[in-house]
Amino acid sequence: MTDENAEEGQYEMVMPIILAKSNGGPYDDAAVVAGMTCGALDQELKMTAVLNTVPNMRYLDRALLKQVDLIAMNHGYITRHGDVDEESGWQVVEFEWAD
Repeated sequence: MTDENAEEGQYEMVMPIILAKSNGGPYDDAAVVAGMTCGALDQELKMTAVLNTVPNMRYLDRALLKQVDLIAMNHGYITRHGDVDEESGWQVVEFEWAD
């Protein structure tokens, strides 16, 4: 992706991911980024749950929020959605323990 797209709230790959179309792979770049983002979050929540702690608040792409909610529930958390950065489409997400 170009730097111009990055300014519009898009993703810019920092490591060549050969599965992405932009690097000759069969999968859409956004799908690869979404999968990697959700996979990383799943692993983080798995670790924080074992450590009995709550993950830090972060901005996430709004398109991922339904999946993020399911990932959080799988590890015993619920999410709270906060402010949206309208320009990028990313939203604040906070985690807390599900009671």
